[in-house]
Amino acid sequence: MKILKISAVLFFLAIIPLEAFGQNNPYWQEPTAAEADSFKVMLQSTDNDSLKMHINRQLGLYYSERNRFIALEYFKAQLELAKRLNQKIWEAEALSRLGYVSSLVQNYPGSLNYSLAARNLASDPKAGMNMWGVHLLTDDGDSNSARLTVLLDIINHLGILNFFIGNYEQAIGYYQEATELNEIRQDEVMTSILHMNKGESYIELGQYDLAKTELEAALRHAQSSGYTTYTGLIYWDFGRIYEAEGNYSEAEKYYELSVATNIDIDSPDFLGLAYLALAELYKTTGSLDSSYNLANKALSTHRAMSDSLGMINAHLTLASLFDAQAQIDSAYYHMKEGAALSSAMNREERVKEFQVLGLNEQLKLNELETERVLYQSRIRMYGLAAGIGVLFLISMITYRSNRRQKRDKAIIEESYANLKATQSQLIQQEKLASLGQLTAGIAHEIKNPLNFVNNFSEVSDEMITELIEALNKGDIDESLALSKDIGANLKKIHEHGSRANGIVQSMLQHSRGGDGKMELTPLNPLVKEYVNLAFHGMRAGKEPINVDIDLQLDENVGEVPLIAEDFSRVILNLCNNAFDACAERSRSAMRSKLTEDGGPMTGERTNPNDQAPNSKRYSPKLTIRTKSENGQVLIEIEDNGPGIPDEIKDKILQPFFTTKKGTQGTGLGLSISNDIVKAHGGELSIKSVKNEGTVFNISLKC
Repeated sequence: MKILKISAVLFFLAIIPLEAFGQNNPYWQEPTAAEADSFKVMLQSTDNDSLKMHINRQLGLYYSERNRFIALEYFKAQLELAKRLNQKIWEAEALSRLGYVSSLVQNYPGSLNYSLAARNLASDPKAGMNMWGVHLLTDDGDSNSARLTVLLDIINHLGILNFFIGNYEQAIGYYQEATELNEIRQDEVMTSILHMNKGESYIELGQYDLAKTELEAALRHAQSSGYTTYTGLIYWDFGRIYEAEGNYSEAEKYYELSVATNIDIDSPDFLGLAYLALAELYKTTGSLDSSYNLANKALSTHRAMSDSLGMINAHLTLASLFDAQAQIDSAYYHMKEGAALSSAMNREERVKEFQVLGLNEQLKLNELETERVLYQSRIRMYGLAAGIGVLFLISMITYRSNRRQKRDKAIIEESYANLKATQSQLIQQEKLASLGQLTAGIAHEIKNPLNFVNNFSEVSDEMITELIEALNKGDIDESLALSKDIGANLKKIHEHGSRANGIVQSMLQHSRGGDGKMELTPLNPLVKEYVNLAFHGMRAGKEPINVDIDLQLDENVGEVPLIAEDFSRVILNLCNNAFDACAERSRSAMRSKLTEDGGPMTGERTNPNDQAPNSKRYSPKLTIRTKSENGQVLIEIEDNGPGIPDEIKDKILQPFFTTKKGTQGTGLGLSISNDIVKAHGGELSIKSVKNEGTVFNISLKC
């Protein structure tokens, strides 16, 4: 009974102070520093999971603009508790907050995953059933109102995510979607936030009049609703506009107003932005001492909250200030610190991952339509097969009734034997071509381990001479140290010698084949090795091109039953086919560029890598993916070549079909690859879009 009373008191203390001085909608209420300290004590004192869930949310809100990594931990705790309690709205709200804070720390793929999962939950009208603590997330006690508020914030966070990666038009689209939904909810705080976010997007697009209109509306609604969290940020945005317009006096006024406001409401994140904006403005106007002091304040502020992006910008400002004063050492220090933080963030790679995830979501939306088309294709295929079967039966009956059966049979057998001989010759030609490309790649691959062997051998030889000298001098310690180093070198020589031997063994197995038995084979190393060999074989050929190789190999893909010698030919053939496609598109791009520039079209062969330095370059790329799902292993080999024309897609896997001119190809590479995949119980399929590229998909049973 005593524990129940304590829990009740803690629950009362956790909720009532916020409601006492909050805005109309408790969803937007954030704790003060004193309240945050009380919440930490309560979190350690209560065993009530529902109350813990609420407290973790409040502490996450408090730290969102103060220390984002701490905020992430509190929101993750809220998420786990919401899942345990089966509270869908609270779960969606936690996912939304995780998505927002992840975008602030430049984890864009994580932000997208969190936000999409949150939207999926909050879009379900039934999500609010049996909801705990409705009054903590809405002002009217209606669970559907709480759901709409959370959904509005999720859509807003998706807009912010797109804003951070530079998709300003897409961001405005999300803000407009939230604005239309808010016409139902009528949340004035959200109205203020959406106006502010639209204004910031218009600033980046250079549409300053529209930006001012949105920011004025944002400030008006913020003052009306009593929600002042972003007031300092709005003043900072006004300062940016006036600075861009060259009105430095107005810009200075709003930046100083932003500093004062953010100090007053204890918002360190936006305070750091305001300090840095003033520092940059004073640097522009020649007030270097003031600029230096403010840049240092910005650096200290962002460092206190572990804001990497803010620290990078502050370091760059300080570097430029020291450079302007010819203090090279100090400028170099700050430039180095900023570069180190930038490298750690790896922002560009995260943007790419975000774009790939967005594409995957779009593909999922088309999945049902694709399945319908495939089903119709199967029906047509079965009908065609039945028709062919009937015709074949009639032909057999007619053939058997022919009186000249024996003579015709002899002629047919002779023709068939000739065809088999010709086919064997062509297959051997294809194998030799594949082996030639493999050998060229191996020549490059084997060079590295042999260089290591030579280098370590030379070093070891010198060490032995030093060892003999040390022994002659009686220097036991030096002798022991040299002996250990020599031993380490010998291990390296053995390691790289083994690597060279492995490469040679792979070539021998590829050329002569194995015993035809399937064995459990690590798939990722096999794919990686033969992609590299194919690449270096192409580079050693007559018309090499630069290709960006992107290996996206799922670590969960382990060993797969394969005939490694055969399956390696599939990887080689598909990679070589992709390189040919990239080379063809490179040549087409070059010819188009020459035509557009009025250059001579002499018909001479051009190097695909030679493009005008200021032209929009076509960058050949090969992407290899492996993944495991639904009891199957999937391999995707994707190029960004010219694609396969629709009229030949159905023929591309047929034997002897080729688009290459003269004797450049036998038309058996893809056909043999298809046969090998089928022999492994798998399937080879093709997806291609004109002027975008081609994807070969291989599916194998685990």
